[in-house]
Amino acid sequence: MITIIILIVLLGYRQNIFSQGTLPYDDEQVGIEDQVIIKFSHVVAENTPKGIAAEKFARLVEEKSNGRMVVQVYPNGMLYNDVNELQALKEGDIQMIAPTFSKMTDYLPNWQVLDLPFIIENEKQLKKVLTGSFSEKLIAELDGLNIKGLTFWSNGFKQIASSYSPILETHHFWHKKIRMMPSDILKEQYYLLRAKPITRTFDEVYKEIEKNLVDAQENTISNIFSKKFYEMENHITLSNHGILSYVVMMNEEFWNDLSISDQKIITDSLDEMENWQFEQAENINAINLQTLAHNKNVFIYELDEKNKRKWQEKLNPIYEYYRKNIHPNYLNELLNEINN
Repeated sequence: MITIIILIVLLGYRQNIFSQGTLPYDDEQVGIEDQVIIKFSHVVAENTPKGIAAEKFARLVEEKSNGRMVVQVYPNGMLYNDVNELQALKEGDIQMIAPTFSKMTDYLPNWQVLDLPFIIENEKQLKKVLTGSFSEKLIAELDGLNIKGLTFWSNGFKQIASSYSPILETHHFWHKKIRMMPSDILKEQYYLLRAKPITRTFDEVYKEIEKNLVDAQENTISNIFSKKFYEMENHITLSNHGILSYVVMMNEEFWNDLSISDQKIITDSLDEMENWQFEQAENINAINLQTLAHNKNVFIYELDEKNKRKWQEKLNPIYEYYRKNIHPNYLNELLNEINN
């Protein structure tokens, strides 16, 4: 059994590697030296918006290349966690990752404009922002890191999941230890709400909740559901206060070594699945929410307009904080993208 497991890992993990519809690779038709292997590492479950998008991308690339290009998808942090995956990408140990944009803000602080709360109000605006000219401007900033940025994927809106009691009114945040992704804007957000923001890698969160080291977190419904955070953080406030999306990117040296036709296969695959990806993200979050709503041990709360306005009042200084400390114009550019 151990030998079999090792062989599977060495061959490259793919959820559907042996499923019907997987394209056979005939090395009599195409020399093995011509095969292009792309290792795509990510940290979430296969049944999440990012997980199924990675698999869809892999299938499209294989189809368009007639099996010559193989994308090996490694989910659930099998290879790297959300702290060391970027370094692995830059060193060429893997070829593709899709971290949340928040994870990139240590290197690209301007990107924190997307972390600002209550800016994007609905799925239509979210898609407009992540596919428009402003997103292209953000992706261009990756050039300075020797990383090839390709596109953004959506995972919808963030909610608040908490243990023991719901977080609805602003004073419910007081002194709560809230897990967030590394971002100065997110940290400032919780300081303004008088909470205690803490950063933990995605694979650490469940154990931290078990140890009572985390009282609450902000996350999408699909992540709360797929990682079973709801088993302990069973009070979920539907706040839609922020967005969670991923930047799909590739090792730049690997990208530059690809032929123009192979580069086009990758970009065409991403373009083809763009609308599908946004639809799937919205649908998965909706289905997971419905499942949670039928769980008698989970309590779902809507953030009403009165409390929403109070959250916004407390958080209002954060917009000027971004303008003064990070970028003077990006917030206005983002708002123009949304409103025009």
